[in-house]
Amino acid sequence: MMIEKKELQELEILKHVEETPCLSNRIAAEKLGCSIKLAHEVLKKMAGRGLLHIKKVHSRRWDYFLTPKGIAEKARLTMGFLNFSMYFYHEARKLSSQVCRDLAESGVKEVSFLGAGDLAEIVYLGVKEWGMELKSVYDDEHERFLGHQVYSLKSFNSQLSDKILVCMYDPVQPTQNKYLPRGLEANESFYWIFN
Repeated sequence: MMIEKKELQELEILKHVEETPCLSNRIAAEKLGCSIKLAHEVLKKMAGRGLLHIKKVHSRRWDYFLTPKGIAEKARLTMGFLNFSMYFYHEARKLSSQVCRDLAESGVKEVSFLGAGDLAEIVYLGVKEWGMELKSVYDDEHERFLGHQVYSLKSFNSQLSDKILVCMYDPVQPTQNKYLPRGLEANESFYWIFN
């Protein structure tokens, strides 16, 4: 069960247009994290499929409106995203609990996290469930995690003897096996939730 990147892009556009008709190629590109040319193509295809109605205000401004088909597609994509989110949560909870159980049963008392986002919150449940303690957290996008100081990824020392639970994932392929952000190299102390 996966939601495609294209579908996430379309959902972002549909949500924006529902809030305001003002949408330029530049704004679409920022929302989608892509080039202006690609954003233009996405908007053109969505209009061609009847999801958007375009009204030319003047030569430099075009307003976008959801069509009935666009409203239905937004509802479908939203349900798909919610279903995937629930699937992701349940899989992450089940798998992280098993990883934590295996570590606890092998005598591990403390673990560290790579990542302080939503997956880390799920994994933390397993850490507590199996009586372990969280020693350190490394992430570049958060300063605190459930009362713990978060250290930058640059300060992470891969030579540490800690057991490291990798609580990061690729947003495009969240359940990808053995994901690591660029610049980090795996070693035998790393444990992945999606493995």
